[in-house]
Amino acid sequence: MTELAQQVVGGLASGSRYALLALAIVLIYRSTGVVNFAQGEMATFSTFIAWTLIDRGLSYWVAFALTLLISFVGGVALERIIVRPVEGGPVITIVILTIGLFIFFGGLSNWIWKSEVRSFPPNRPFPTSTWDVGGVAISKQDVGVLAVMLGLVLALYLLFQHTKLGLALRASALNPASSRLVDIRVCLILGLGWWFAAAICVVAGFFTAAPVPPLAANVLQPILF
Repeated sequence: MTELAQQVVGGLASGSRYALLALAIVLIYRSTGVVNFAQGEMATFSTFIAWTLIDRGLSYWVAFALTLLISFVGGVALERIIVRPVEGGPVITIVILTIGLFIFFGGLSNWIWKSEVRSFPPNRPFPTSTWDVGGVAISKQDVGVLAVMLGLVLALYLLFQHTKLGLALRASALNPASSRLVDIRVCLILGLGWWFAAAICVVAGFFTAAPVPPLAANVLQPILF
């Protein structure tokens, strides 16, 4: 029974890591109608940016804030320059585009940071110690990641179901033409959708890839492939 409980705890911990990136995928799909196959590589790229900032001497949370800012600019630029020209086109075009982004971010990570294995410093967001509950080891790190994931799920639910912004995000994805008729700034809303997803990529990288050494290119690739 103890072994079963330990497996359940381990499964919940692993599932929370998958769920964080799944949230980003769902967010982009709900707000833009695009399935982004590059989400794992984008999260890895963001994590490497954070590692570089910390390696240059910045504190953990300052690096986190700066990475969010960089991801904001990158997410908006990605939507405006690359995604927007093909929005509303055939589904296969969007699929090929996001697979191309997957290859691009993976190759860029390998080019900039090579194939070397990196490790984050010990100042991680959650302790690495464990609680012993009835013979079952529960990692504080895993509990923290699960709490972050559940918090984001609740926040996104409230965003899409109980705010005007969430309604605008859904409307822009379902019917951009009609949304413009009711004075919704569709271009801005779609850009925000990509920024929100980019921000969740940062969270996914910080709270899943970063705390678990080693950090290497394509570390989050198995989540989607």
